[in-house]
Amino acid sequence: MKWIGGYIRTIRQYLATPKGAHDSKDYGRAILLILLSIIVLLALLAVWEGRI
Repeated sequence: MKWIGGYIRTIRQYLATPKGAHDSKDYGRAILLILLSIIVLLALLAVWEGRI
């Protein structure tokens, strides 16, 4: 289980760099856009099928 600590430490060090901070913001934005797209699609499908 020591290897998990190593991975966590490495990720924390990467996120502390300017590139890592920028990448994490980009990944967060991408995840948010994907989730919003899924929600909109599900809402449209629900309206189309007459559930709402």
